[in-house]
Amino acid sequence: MNNINLMQMEKNTTKNKVQIKKTTFILTILSFIILNFFLAFFINVDSVKKKAEVEYFFTADFQKNVSDEKKEKLEIEILKLEGVKRVKYISKEEAFQKLQYQLDVAIPKAENPLSDSLVIFFDKPSNIEKIQVKLDNDENIKEVFVDGEYINYKERELRFYKMISVGLVVGCIAPILALIYYVFYSAVSIDYINNVGLVKDDKTNRVRAKSVNLLPFTAGSIIGTLIFFNIYIYLRHQLLLISNRYLVLSLKEIVFIQFGIIFIINLLIWLKPIKIGVFKWVEDGKQ
Repeated sequence: MNNINLMQMEKNTTKNKVQIKKTTFILTILSFIILNFFLAFFINVDSVKKKAEVEYFFTADFQKNVSDEKKEKLEIEILKLEGVKRVKYISKEEAFQKLQYQLDVAIPKAENPLSDSLVIFFDKPSNIEKIQVKLDNDENIKEVFVDGEYINYKERELRFYKMISVGLVVGCIAPILALIYYVFYSAVSIDYINNVGLVKDDKTNRVRAKSVNLLPFTAGSIIGTLIFFNIYIYLRHQLLLISNRYLVLSLKEIVFIQFGIIFIINLLIWLKPIKIGVFKWVEDGKQ
């Protein structure tokens, strides 16, 4: 009877261990699916933020009859100024065509009142003053147009994107990373406790407890990431069907970044020693 009870207990123990392994593996997969969603959201927000930063600009109109050589020389000088990201030359003919398109009217070319101009893109509003001084002091420039309301709007927009990015890192990505580590640490600790009486050397038991959980962890991270990619492709397709206004990056634009982050997480898990805090409790319990 005692032997039967011992066999039943051993069977139940083995069953519980298998169940814990399955639960841990599933939790790892789910955690990486959620982590990848937040990472993709962060990458998309960062992409939109970078596009918004490029959109800081103002225009400078040339005087009439300025030679192409002088225009090119001024363009090169402006590009050398601190804070200038790029400069785009727009002829009066091109500007006139855009104006007609916006107004949806046909105006004879002979009545074109516009001038050749430069569109100067810069990285932040604090740089605009010194760029403007350079243009105001140039005899080839007739007038500089700075849209203050537009610049203020872009500043608010960038602050909004930065706030979302910080919120994602602090409120979503960091907690999920902590959860992933906790799941892995718990699996290692459980393996350690289960083998305290079987493996006499404590150091060997700790190393073994970690090593047997490394491959399941890596497999779970890869499976979770691949599942996420399939979900991402589907959701992106559905969003684009609703409207092309949704700026959602394609899979090839995020896949290398996300796999790189998953690789770094796995590398840290494999290389970082884990101090199992339960072993002291087990030893104390023996005493």
